[in-house]
Amino acid sequence: MDYPKSVPSAGLVNGKFVDENPLTGTPGSLIPADWGNGVTQEILNVIKAADLTPDEKKYDQLLQAIQNVSARGWNLDSALPIGALPAATVATSDGRLPVTATAFATSGGRVSILAGVLVSLGQEVVAGQLGRSRTFTTQAWSSADLLPNSGYFLRAQVVAGSLTFYMQRGTIYDAAPEGLKGTINGAAGGGFQSTPLDLCLAWVVTAGPGTTPTVRPIYNRSRLSWTQTVNGSGVVYLPLDPHARAARLVVGNPTPHPTGITSVTFATPGWLGGNYCYLNPTVGTSSNWDGWAVPGGGALIFSSNLVSDTTVSTLTASFDHNELRSLWQTFQAEHTWGAANAASDELLFSMGLKNLGPSDYANGIAINFAAAVNVNFSWELIR
Repeated sequence: MDYPKSVPSAGLVNGKFVDENPLTGTPGSLIPADWGNGVTQEILNVIKAADLTPDEKKYDQLLQAIQNVSARGWNLDSALPIGALPAATVATSDGRLPVTATAFATSGGRVSILAGVLVSLGQEVVAGQLGRSRTFTTQAWSSADLLPNSGYFLRAQVVAGSLTFYMQRGTIYDAAPEGLKGTINGAAGGGFQSTPLDLCLAWVVTAGPGTTPTVRPIYNRSRLSWTQTVNGSGVVYLPLDPHARAARLVVGNPTPHPTGITSVTFATPGWLGGNYCYLNPTVGTSSNWDGWAVPGGGALIFSSNLVSDTTVSTLTASFDHNELRSLWQTFQAEHTWGAANAASDELLFSMGLKNLGPSDYANGIAINFAAAVNVNFSWELIR
């Protein structure tokens, strides 16, 4: 904008407006309609860019708009290519947003979230090209009634500058849309993984009217890996979510227990069966070749056979969340601490098939350990 210098009738003096002077008979400047409209539109553009609704009875909106827009850093120098934006994250201890499910007699139920959780998510600056990461605090929100016997995904994206939660129907392995954002209340396609512009927070499955929806939470953190060192006896849980196609686990036991035999095994519930066999350089042998004959018996990760044995196991898993099933395989190397030959060495191979239940998604997959001395777990989900 500029003064209406090109309009002779505006009566500018030295390029600026002047008042009428009755004593000298000097007329005052006129404000052309085009110029007045232009000034007003310039101000409205700033107000609207800040996602405010223009109100002729409010006189601080331009200030609010400048503060809002400045806080966002709308200059393109602070924006990034959308592919370079950081992963969307939820600022809870495990990277998952708490979700509450409620039954309703006439529908498949509803889900809701609480206020006060910090969430980081990308917002587009230039559609399809540039964006910037923003941090929001959740507000209390509840879905509309969900259809019975349906699959939904709870998602979030930035709409008109605000964090917006929505439900979209779909299947667990839907492909991400080209624009990297889902369709609010869409009838299909909502099961894709989180993108820099759209958070997938939970897989929600409804049953008949009057039943509570099943919620399987999804991790949103920068890295889907966990490490833990344990001692003594107890249980640890391997985190799991519905977007994991596979997983890796390394369990190391470099320091043998002085008097006990260390073991690390899956907790038994949910296993259809498990087999293992072991070999050593001096004796070819195998054991538990028909582990499937003991349904629910669990699968072995490792077990030292002698006091002073050290072990390391690597485990891989694959998941079919539509069928709620997983397949696991383990390779273990074992050696007696201080032995100078290979007579004590063993290689153990094992596998097992496990049905996945609600607690596996909510709490993780349970692993029991006993007589552990600095046993290290390193677990990674692969999407």
